[in-house]
Amino acid sequence: MVLTNSQEEYLKVIYLLNNAMGEVRVTDIAKKMNKTKASVTAAVNVLAQMKLIEYKHYEPIKITEIGEREAIKVLEASNIVKLFMTDILNIKPEIADEESSKIKTVLSDDSLNRLAVYTFKELGISLNGYNINNMGCIKCPKKMNIKK
Repeated sequence: MVLTNSQEEYLKVIYLLNNAMGEVRVTDIAKKMNKTKASVTAAVNVLAQMKLIEYKHYEPIKITEIGEREAIKVLEASNIVKLFMTDILNIKPEIADEESSKIKTVLSDDSLNRLAVYTFKELGISLNGYNINNMGCIKCPKKMNIKK
């Protein structure tokens, strides 16, 4: 599934807020992303049409199984690039954090998998058949910072 950068960002925030709070509303997303409720509502409606979330006006937003998989994939992709940038290239974490989200959007799954293999090999992290589409990094060391 191909998502725009904006859709990825909304989905990621919904996923993280859902894990942190258990229940997510438009106002929570608006506050976290510093957006208006109207723009969040528009984005949430698009994600609902894509079957990534379930949303009814004035009710909590529920992330679907498909949405959760996509959100984790988005987080993993950013974290793989960020890990490469910080631990292999020695780029400052704050710079890597900002740039990794941009870089990962232009990389294919194959490129991300190859970057993961290279990075994990260089850092001595066991791969265990890693594939970004199989959420393999959920079991990787805590360094990846993915919460499930």
